[in-house]
Amino acid sequence: MLKFALRTVVSLAMSALFVWLSLRHADLRAVGASIAAADPIRVAGYLLLMLLVHLVRTVRWGILLEPLGHVGFKRLNSASAVGFMLLMLLPLRLGEFARPLLIARPPEGSGVALRRSGAMASIVVERIVDGLFIGVLGILALRALGDSAAGRYVDFARKAAVLVASGFFGLCVAVVAAFFLRERALALLRAVLQPLSPRLAAKATSMMDGFISALHLGSGWKVLAFFALTALYWTLNGVGLGVLAPAFGFAALTPLMLATILTIQVVGVMVPAGPGMIGTMQFFTQAGLSLFVADGFSARAAGFVNTIWLLQFGFQVTLGVIFLMTGHVSLKGLLGGTPIAEDAAAVTP
Repeated sequence: MLKFALRTVVSLAMSALFVWLSLRHADLRAVGASIAAADPIRVAGYLLLMLLVHLVRTVRWGILLEPLGHVGFKRLNSASAVGFMLLMLLPLRLGEFARPLLIARPPEGSGVALRRSGAMASIVVERIVDGLFIGVLGILALRALGDSAAGRYVDFARKAAVLVASGFFGLCVAVVAAFFLRERALALLRAVLQPLSPRLAAKATSMMDGFISALHLGSGWKVLAFFALTALYWTLNGVGLGVLAPAFGFAALTPLMLATILTIQVVGVMVPAGPGMIGTMQFFTQAGLSLFVADGFSARAAGFVNTIWLLQFGFQVTLGVIFLMTGHVSLKGLLGGTPIAEDAAAVTP
């Protein structure tokens, strides 16, 4: 609890810093007025796109989970909605662990339990592919825009896109190597941990084996479907920015500009911060916007990015609460070590 409290304080301090950076040049009353004056039709359109985003990423996640066992869409959709709600509510992106824990345990009285390590592998693959995709997207968009992107954050944007693409490419290579060199990877892990604790070595090796097993998607069509849904997922996110931006006077943003803004936004929310990525989402979205408009940190720009945050936070939390209230998912025992068909079954006491 002490560690969690300390991390929470640090995360809130990070969020406070970025909130200040986002709003330091803006009149708060003008920001509120800008949000209140937003076109409700465009706001509704953005919410509709968010619903489509949720469905696409849920179906995509289901493809990654298929090697672990059959998961019905109701169970998958419930775990996805509540998992992303917890991602919004918990600091330092701790909610990333919620989805694999939720999907691993079956609904009460029915369903098949999944291995936690395999469920976690699905999240790792998601993050690696998304990080690589968004990094490459940023590199290509900024190169195509050339001198159209300017301002104090343009060098940061270019370096961040390259850094993210390179980092996630390295992770991708490591995961692929572990998949194709499975026995060697397991033997190496066992050799490193065996002198420390035979039990720990057995458990860690079993977990890693489950992790690697979950990396196989099966047929080539499933692989193609996964990457097609990834492209659709990020396209919908970019379209969402394009739908909402004119409500705040930013009607001249081209698809390449929107792709760049989306890239910087995603890079920013990777920074561990407070609940809902508050502060980081606002500041880095404005930093991306400032590459193409002179008043990227004005009251209307702050209204734009805070509306994005409010809509995303409200949508995710509302959807998660709905599934919790209808009894589709329970948080009981989520962090308390609820028994699951886990890799520990391979460990002798």
